[in-house]
Amino acid sequence: MVNFRARLVARGYPRNLIDKHLSEIKFTERKSALKQNKKDTKDILPFVTQYEPAVPNIKQVLMKKWHIIEGQPLLKQIFKDPPIISFKKGKSLKDMLVRAKI
Repeated sequence: MVNFRARLVARGYPRNLIDKHLSEIKFTERKSALKQNKKDTKDILPFVTQYEPAVPNIKQVLMKKWHIIEGQPLLKQIFKDPPIISFKKGKSLKDMLVRAKI
């Protein structure tokens, strides 16, 4: 804490401001703030499909029919949470005609 205070003074911060804010920090709070918290990892299943503008909103359709999946005991164990919907880019005519390598 003393080293940190000296660095702040060297940078030109006013002493009264440094003392005011550093006095608010308690040593136990500092230790708990530096402690790493374990994050709960969820097994979220991604649903990846190719983007197609003609298809209706897949997320809305999936959420509307999600009760069907939750009604099945085996599927309910596999799919605990709704999947994340993600799209990949489809191949364009340019991708099919042009080679990337020369």
